[in-house]
Formats: sequence, structure tokens, C-alpha cells
Amino acid sequence: EPHPNGAMAYADLGVPTAAFTQPYKEALKERVTAFTLEELNRALPPPPVQYQVSCLNSQDGTIVGSSMAGSEVFVIEKHRIDSSLTAAKLLELIAEILCQDIGNLTLLRGGHALANKARIALEEVSSITLREALQCDAPLLCCLLPPNALRRVEPRLGEGSVEIDYERLPKDETIQSIKEERRYVTRKEDCWMVYTSKEVISYRVGRNGRNEILKPIGYFPAAPCWRLPLGTRRWGSDVWSTQLELPVRQLLHQHAAKTNDRPIPRYQMIVDPNQFVDETDAGPVWVPCEFDVWSTQRVSLVGGDRSHLEPHLAEEVARPVLAAALPLLAKLRRPQLLLEDRRLQVVFKAQRIIVPGSTGSGADSEYVGLWHVDGHREHVAAVVLYYYHVDKSLHGGDMEFCGREPMDILGWGDCSNNYRFFGRESLRSALRGDARDPP
Repeated sequence: EPHPNGAMAYADLGVPTAAFTQPYKEALKERVTAFTLEELNRALPPPPVQYQVSCLNSQDGTIVGSSMAGSEVFVIEKHRIDSSLTAAKLLELIAEILCQDIGNLTLLRGGHALANKARIALEEVSSITLREALQCDAPLLCCLLPPNALRRVEPRLGEGSVEIDYERLPKDETIQSIKEERRYVTRKEDCWMVYTSKEVISYRVGRNGRNEILKPIGYFPAAPCWRLPLGTRRWGSDVWSTQLELPVRQLLHQHAAKTNDRPIPRYQMIVDPNQFVDETDAGPVWVPCEFDVWSTQRVSLVGGDRSHLEPHLAEEVARPVLAAALPLLAKLRRPQLLLEDRRLQVVFKAQRIIVPGSTGSGADSEYVGLWHVDGHREHVAAVVLYYYHVDKSLHGGDMEFCGREPMDILGWGDCSNNYRFFGRESLRSALRGDARDPP
């Protein structure tokens, strides 16, 4: 249809928009495999597991893993392979490249698992396949217990009670919860981590269902099996990184030269989401672009010329960055995202930071970022950062992230029963997340 500026707005009539725009709650309910009453009355079943198989072969001294469709999955370079290669060492190398837990990987030959001590020669690699277990850590989908039941429970953490504002929790079956072991100064305990758009709640797993505030519904639908780019790394519990070259630098620099938006020295806004907002009673809210994400990892911009103030940047910058980030977004679990055959709302911004060169010991040639949260009223579920250019003369600049989980480190007995174990080393270990066991 005609657009006021003379351009044309368009839509892909072949897209099944009803499926992509199905309300989140309905899509979640339709895709989840709910627990049966029998399962709820017993210990919950383990999360569903999918398996992905890769074929191995040797090429010029390297080991290459390929999908059943023939696409390359991973490459182990020649210098990392020694003559005494064992199955255990090969699994270790593959787990590092795929960012997988080594316990989820199995090497098979003739349908049987290889022993860790089995020796592997390069000429024998083509007879081996890799089985990769996926989706072993899905969050639970839960709903809040009815008000009359909540009045009788007292969720606890360590030796104290947890004050929970139940009005802030969703009243439907969309609450995501992860059971994990939390470590305190002198002991550990199993806790629930409950993820909502506003906060993360943590409380101790009750015995025999006592002091529970949530009713499990099922496991979150399985994440898509999109292959991670080579070189992807995992940092902490839910931060992923990789290195990719995307052709966006020239477009962004051209737009930066045209707008010349420099609110403060050394800082240039290239695409500013604050220029595209909706005024609400609570204050201005960023207006997002919308992208349809297909199960094949295809991403398409919705709305054409009406998608954004700068639609060509939404199409040629934001879309390829989102497409490249999809395999990493599919790995997130805190919370997990529903991505396949869904319409996503995306706010994108681009900026440039100029750091002057050092001219002496007193030169002000550094930039220090500030702790901040992206989005205050927009309910941001995940953030993708893409550095499209970093000058080779710069040093440092590593990103730091702070999780939203409660920072409690004092647990049951830390200040009473276990006081003998409460000391400098155990406190340091609890605060810094040291892997060593406290004394």
C-alpha cells in the first residue's frame, strides 16, 4: 500500500502470520508437554532429551565433524591432535569447540560407545560418529498456587524466610523455574530460581512439597538445534560469545556521517532508540521493530518501510545481526526464549565510542563504561551486543555482566552450627565462586 513518503510498505503474503503472531501464552501451552497427574504425584521426570548425530572424517590432518545433511559442524585443527589421541581426549576437544558438557557427548563405532581409553588413529576417524544430547537443562514451566494454599506456606532460604510479593508473579502457566544447588559459606542446599520479567526469586526446595509456592506444569519446549558458530564460548551461566564478520560497518559509518549525533564528546549515536518512542502513562517506551524467525533460522523484517525510522538499517544491519545471534539466543536458559516460528520484537541501537590516542603519561586515553540495564519499561528478555569494529591499537574493553540472582551467601548453620568452618577462606570462596570446597 502507498506510504506517505512515496515509498511502498510490503508484506510477504506467503508467511503464515497466524502462527507467528499467536499470543505467547497460547503458543507456550500448545508446545509444552505437560506432566501427567501420575508424574506430579511422584518425583518429576527428567527433562526430555534430543539427540543430534555428526559424522567424523579426517581432512589434511584435521578432524571435521559434519551434520547428516553434510554441513560442517566443527573442525579440530592439526596442531591440537597428537599421535596418542584417545576417545576421552577427542571428546574433550569437541566439547570445548561445541561449548557442550562433555557428559552430553558420546563417540560411537558400529553402534557401540567407545571406551575413554580407546586409541583413535586418523585413518579410522571416518568409522566414528558423534552423538550429542541436547536440551538437558530446560527450565520448568510452573503456575502460582491458589491464594488459599499460599497462606499456609513459608518459603525459606538458608535459615531465614523469603518475603515474596505474589502480586508481582504471573497468574498463568508461564513462570520459569530452575532447580540448582546454591553454595553458601559452609554448606550447600538445593534451591529454586524463579525467573520473571521483574526479578529473580530464590528459595529452598521443600521436602515432600512443603513450603512450595509453585505447581509444575511441564518442561519448557525444546530449544531449536541451531548450530553454534565455530569459536563460540560460554561465560558463566548464561552469557555466550562468538566472533563473526558481518557486512554492516560501511552502512553504519555512512549513516553516522549523515546524522553527526554527538551528545557528549567521544560518544556518537548512530541509531538512537530514544528518537522512536511511544509516550505512555508510565513514560516513554521504545518502539520495537518486528522480525519473523523461522525454524530454518531465516529472519525476515515485518513492515517494510514502516518498520523503523531507518528501515534500510533495520533490514541490512539489525536483521543479519539477529540472524547471526539466533544460535546463541537459543542457548539461553535464564529465562529460555521461544524462538522458532515466532514474531520477535527487537529494539536496536548503534553507537560509536572514540578513544583518543595516548600522547604521554597524563593523556586521557581511556573509556570506562557504567553499569546499566537496557530498557526500564520494555521488559527486555535478552541483549545481543555486536562489536562491528574494534581498533587494533585498543587494549582491554572486556564486557562485564552481573546476574539478577539474589546475592545471599549466608546459609543454614553459617552463623551457628557450622561456625567453626566460617573463616576467611570459606567466605572468600563463597563470594568469588571459587570451585574449591570450603574447609
